[in-house]
Amino acid sequence: MAEEADDGVKAPAEIETATTESPTVESNDDGVISLDGESLSEEEPKEAEEDGKTEDKTEDEAETKAPEDKAEDASPKNAETRKQQLNNEIRDKVAERNALRKEIAELNRQKYQMKSQSDLPTVEALMEQINPETNDYYTRTEAKLARIEAERELEARQRQMDEYTDNIVDNRLKIRDEATQAVKDFPMFDSESDKYDKELAAQADAIVESMLIKDESGEIIGSRGSIYKVYALAAAAVERAEANGKIAGRKAAEKMMDSADVVGSSSSGVTESDDDNPFLKGFKKGNY
Repeated sequence: MAEEADDGVKAPAEIETATTESPTVESNDDGVISLDGESLSEEEPKEAEEDGKTEDKTEDEAETKAPEDKAEDASPKNAETRKQQLNNEIRDKVAERNALRKEIAELNRQKYQMKSQSDLPTVEALMEQINPETNDYYTRTEAKLARIEAERELEARQRQMDEYTDNIVDNRLKIRDEATQAVKDFPMFDSESDKYDKELAAQADAIVESMLIKDESGEIIGSRGSIYKVYALAAAAVERAEANGKIAGRKAAEKMMDSADVVGSSSSGVTESDDDNPFLKGFKKGNY
């Protein structure tokens, strides 16, 4: 055990009993304190202490201001304002859609001469008519059954017309939104932009016009493809060929638009001809 202690590792007992020599503290008549020969004035600790407080204060202020800047955007007031804006936007879009649907529904009602429950003959009125199945006047029971059957047919046709109207509304809004977004994204199609290309815009508009599906009265009811895609392809072609000059860019855009698969990609829910439209086949028969 004595040999291990000689290797430089003190035993626990030796560590506990080891003593440390205390420094000598002296003070002269000028109030300067001396620590083992090194002088330290009484004012220096105060200045050091004040500097420490100043640095701490500066750091605290920096830490306090930084979160304030970040919290400003996430404050309850700003969050509530943004929420209100979103609610207003949603209400405006809903109101716009409802107004458009009401307009289109009325046009379809007139065009296809849709009837209402009040237009159907009453039981008493039927009893004064000849039943084509019996070649005799309707009995009350027969009249009631005929009235019920007429109501069911009317409800089925109204459901078809409602679905058809909703499809048209959705298509019209989608076409408008895509065209509006295209003008925002590609200023070459914006007549108010200094980057507006009148000739290219006219060519793109002509392609879009050929894609639109219209009914007999000329009302737009859908499209054969994405309106936005036409403008996006034209813009992409011009940008890629911009280094070769404006004329080359326009020719490239025309070629790309001509080769674009816009026909046959329709998701409009309506067909080009009313005669081929499954929603309308029943409306052109009789006085419906």
